[in-house]
Amino acid sequence: MKRILLTLAMLWLAPSVVAGDRAQLEAYYTEVQSLSGRFVQETVDDRGEVIERTEGAMYIERPNRFRWEYETPYEQDIVADGTDLWVYDADLFQVTVRPLDEVLGSGPALMLSGELEDLESQFEIGTDGDWVTLTPRDEGWEVTGVRLRFRDGVPETVIVKDGMGQENRLDLSEVERNPDLPSSLFDYRVPDDVDLIGEPSR
Repeated sequence: MKRILLTLAMLWLAPSVVAGDRAQLEAYYTEVQSLSGRFVQETVDDRGEVIERTEGAMYIERPNRFRWEYETPYEQDIVADGTDLWVYDADLFQVTVRPLDEVLGSGPALMLSGELEDLESQFEIGTDGDWVTLTPRDEGWEVTGVRLRFRDGVPETVIVKDGMGQENRLDLSEVERNPDLPSSLFDYRVPDDVDLIGEPSR
């Protein structure tokens, strides 16, 4: 589950694809540098039953900075500060940190490079009605397919399908384009009385 959460978080730092319109894609690169909003994530099993539902807030600032705060039914933070990736599990009383460049070395995280050529090299890009479809070219990825839908030039829904037949659906609301986000959102501080696993780069 953690790897799927990380995949979802990183997808939002990817260049956003708008169906059939290369000009809008290029405009997104230059016009949208940050996003904030609320999210609801549902995990659906291969029988179509919802097995988990989480809610929280997200903040994104390219390049390579994001914060996803899972609030219910459990508390978890996923934070990229531009150098390291931090994952805080409140229930486990632990924080895990890894250099961000290690995470960028495989799978969908490569989209963090912010170049359309990199996206195209990792995914086959298509359309299905008002959805954009991304199919990984590497069959070894945990993610087998991604579907994205946009409203007013910003992401509205992302569906990620994994190799176990599960789907993770992310719906965004209260999305704000280019908010002025304080740097403290991405300047992670390890809470007191928790175990730190890994060594931060700084």
